[in-house]
Amino acid sequence: MKKKTIYLILGVMAVAIVIGSRIYASNRMSSTGTLGDEIISVGNVSEKKEDKKESTKSGQHNKKSSVQKAEAKEPQKTETAVTSSGTPKEKTQEQTDTYPKLHSNKKVHLYASGTARIGDTAYEQYSYVESIAKTYASVVDKMNKNLNKKSKLYSCIVPTSAGITVPDNKKTKIKSGDQQKAIQKIVKKYKGDQTVISLYDTFMKHRDEYIYFRTDHHWTPLGAFYAYIEFCNAKGIRANNILQYKKKTFKGFKGTFYRDTNNNKTLRADNIQTFYPLSGKKISMYYKTVQGQKIHAPLIDNVSRYGESLKYCAFISGDNPLTVIKNKAIKDGSSCVVVKESFGNVFVPYLADHYQNVYVIDYRYWSGKLSSFVQKKKVQDVILLNNISMTRNSYLVSKLGGIAG
Repeated sequence: MKKKTIYLILGVMAVAIVIGSRIYASNRMSSTGTLGDEIISVGNVSEKKEDKKESTKSGQHNKKSSVQKAEAKEPQKTETAVTSSGTPKEKTQEQTDTYPKLHSNKKVHLYASGTARIGDTAYEQYSYVESIAKTYASVVDKMNKNLNKKSKLYSCIVPTSAGITVPDNKKTKIKSGDQQKAIQKIVKKYKGDQTVISLYDTFMKHRDEYIYFRTDHHWTPLGAFYAYIEFCNAKGIRANNILQYKKKTFKGFKGTFYRDTNNNKTLRADNIQTFYPLSGKKISMYYKTVQGQKIHAPLIDNVSRYGESLKYCAFISGDNPLTVIKNKAIKDGSSCVVVKESFGNVFVPYLADHYQNVYVIDYRYWSGKLSSFVQKKKVQDVILLNNISMTRNSYLVSKLGGIAG
């Protein structure tokens, strides 16, 4: 091949990379973009009028009651909740007997979007749907069976804030189902030998921490960190110490609840505190768009200039059909696939320190068969991570079933 031809090809490739990077940056800084929305309307509930006499006092935490700490306690204040090994501190018998108590003097406001607001924090109402839950369980069993024991399947259902951080004295008023019982029902339907990662008890022990956003239906990086610890425990590996991570905070995030409460000004904007993998510059990432374009991007991006509704895109550049993360510091051929919806985005970066290759499949946009992909890439672990609201969404369960082969 002539030198001129080689230079021409290299030039075209360089231009394509530059253009792709500019499109990536432009899309992220705009006020629109793609972020998966798993919220489901649970009925036409009229918004209640604002109560002008709504209490604004912040009660002090004591043995009998507390203001909802999830409203105020920021991530940096929770670092004492873990030991030097990165695992939660052992609690005394008295502490483990009961979960932290949460109390609020604010009124509950219900919206037609299926959202409940208590003061500066909103929640997605949840309802268990037996028929869809049954289908979901069968899809997970099918996925596990088709892996044919060549890869180990870890199945995790993430509770949402409505099941964890709602103040105890407001639980009946937000009109949301019991997520603990719902998860137990789904898990009992499993017939395979997949490893189940349970989060409910762990999250309840940390319910007075900043583990869910106030204005958005997702969990925070701290919430995902506690899930990461549970995964490491299940896999039998040592989790990183939260104190080791380099951190950066991005302010001014207003997520899906802000929209679903008609941009209610009472909601307090969230902070996103990111935890950067210890492997640092040894980690690289690219993703493929729905159109098939390959774009290189940071595993955790600087979203300070992004639109206020897009700051959750800090993690793996949001939702894309396929994302590939490589760690040059690891040479053992280890690999995993995370099969997820948008809840998985903030969880994935923690895995980058433990695998040479991390593949991320968003089943809402990816077309293919998981078993074939796993066999081709010689993947050891498959991590299926869904928030509980997904398990009552027939469309999403169908999409997951489509790749389960």
